[in-house]
Amino acid sequence: MNEYTNAEHLRPVIYVDPEKCCNCHRCISVCPVKMCNDGSGDHVSINHDLCIGCGTCIDACVHGARSGIDDLENFLFDLKTGSSIVAIVAPAVAVNFKGKELELNGWLKSIGVKAVFDVSFGAELTTKSYVEEIKKENPSIMISQPCPALVSYIEIYKPQLIKYLAKADSPMAHTIECIRNFYPAYRDCKVAAISPCFAKRREFDENGRGDYNVTMRNLDIMFNEKGIDLSKFPKVSYDNPPAERAVLYSTPGGLMRTAERFVPGISSKTRKIEGQPAVFEYLSGLDRLLASGGKPYYQLVDCLNCEKGCNRGGGTTSSNMPLDELEALVENRARKRQEQWNTSGRKISKFALKKLDKTINACWKAGIYERKYRDRSDLKQKFIKIPTQEELKQIYSSMEKHSKKDFYDCCACGYAGCKEMAVAIFNGLNRRENCHHYVMALANQDHEKEIREAINGITEAVRSGSVALQSNVRDLQEIRDMNMLTIKGIRDLNTKIDGIWNIVGIINSVADQTKIIAFNAELEASSSGEAGKNFHIVATEIRRLSDTIIDSINEIKVVIDEIQHASDSLIMDSEKGTLKIDASCENAKSLEKGFGSIMASSDDAENKSSGIKSYAEKVSSSGNKIASSIQQIVHGIEEFSNNTADFSKSQ
Repeated sequence: MNEYTNAEHLRPVIYVDPEKCCNCHRCISVCPVKMCNDGSGDHVSINHDLCIGCGTCIDACVHGARSGIDDLENFLFDLKTGSSIVAIVAPAVAVNFKGKELELNGWLKSIGVKAVFDVSFGAELTTKSYVEEIKKENPSIMISQPCPALVSYIEIYKPQLIKYLAKADSPMAHTIECIRNFYPAYRDCKVAAISPCFAKRREFDENGRGDYNVTMRNLDIMFNEKGIDLSKFPKVSYDNPPAERAVLYSTPGGLMRTAERFVPGISSKTRKIEGQPAVFEYLSGLDRLLASGGKPYYQLVDCLNCEKGCNRGGGTTSSNMPLDELEALVENRARKRQEQWNTSGRKISKFALKKLDKTINACWKAGIYERKYRDRSDLKQKFIKIPTQEELKQIYSSMEKHSKKDFYDCCACGYAGCKEMAVAIFNGLNRRENCHHYVMALANQDHEKEIREAINGITEAVRSGSVALQSNVRDLQEIRDMNMLTIKGIRDLNTKIDGIWNIVGIINSVADQTKIIAFNAELEASSSGEAGKNFHIVATEIRRLSDTIIDSINEIKVVIDEIQHASDSLIMDSEKGTLKIDASCENAKSLEKGFGSIMASSDDAENKSSGIKSYAEKVSSSGNKIASSIQQIVHGIEEFSNNTADFSKSQ
């Protein structure tokens, strides 16, 4: 007896290393019962009371975060401290220690194991127990129970099927009970099972048989770590009789093929089913069929959790072995055993059959190999609550699932669908952040938030730009008004210049007349002798002054002509500038409309988050138009400024 015998809680058989687990949910995706996993934290932990111990998650975990728990350490320690222990070896040894199963026996004997028994012979006893039950009770259906993971599944999740489980215990239990009853020399020894399954520990807890569950996987790891080479140990035969075809028990259909020898034709009444999810779908369907009063087609169900049977159980080393090689090892071993018993497949002589039956019957006794099962459905009810439709609706809403299109059922979370994920969240076994749809919805919301913030920034910039634009429009109007005044002033100046031309003409005419008068005066003074000498001097100076005036008048004409030409050019340029200023004003009005459109779009976008992208494109388009218009305004103002500066320099 141990602390878990008849205990309310189940023994942990799977270990999770929180440091290695990255919460990827790969383990949940392969787990047949899902809700034993808690993915709500930073790693996926296990509720051992809901775990069936199948070990599927161990190989599925690529991070090495999950490993199986067995009794190897306790087994070795107790051997060293003097405990009397015998070992029983499961049929899967043929695959996991290929060609060295007898050398394994030699190693076991070398470390102090008293005797080694082949569980295959226990499988022969199990088959007889099954056949006897069928003959005696003729049940409508009997579910085989060599697989402890399936037994736990039925006890916890499908308790209605418990009454259909075979009353006979497993091949390992038969082997242990055979030792207790028919091998008195080892009756009081502890028993270590060399097994392919971590869940076997649960079976020993429940049936009280078996003291150590030592998995082939952990044995192999220890051999590699310590450099133990089995080929260096002697071949040692088992201490119990050899089995015939029951060595096939580790292979799917092994029970059925063994039972065929006992009851020819029973294969036609046997359902062979194994592997995930097929076996769980079958058991669930069988549960519904029987609950509805239906009748199953097959009488015997030969079922195993692992797809390749116990040969690739959770506690084995053969997960990467090619299937043909695996099956060849098992079939060759069965062929040798059949030859040993002088049998061949379905054909067996009466003498060989009598001899085999006598050997089996010598170790079989009615009643000693039976077991009872325990309804553990209270564990499921204790830990898993089913939400109401209203509660489910609230969970879906929190997961951003508001319409049919939001229910992906993508299984990325590891569950069978959105509803199962919601149930896990409801029970605190997961969180919405592990939902693919929810993560994508948050990402889209964050993206829309960024766009909305960008639109708000643009809107604010547009408001500022609108104020600046209105100021620019006023400045442009003032420039236009000043330009018009300048043009008017230049035209007035031209009018005055025309008056100057008249004055210049008069002065020029007076100068010409004065020059003529001075010339005549000089002639008169010359004829007057000494008396007209002074008058001659005056007349000469007057004529010279007239020439100077005429020369100055000619220079003034040139300057006036240049001024008129410059003013005419300035008027033309100013008129062009006025036209460009008018065009700039029109652009400014267009800008005001563009700014208004942007602000209207951004305001509308606040109320229509689904159209944010469309509005963002409108904003971008309007922004490009604004930039182009502003460039035109700047160019017009610069050109006008350059023309005005050139005129100022010419003055």
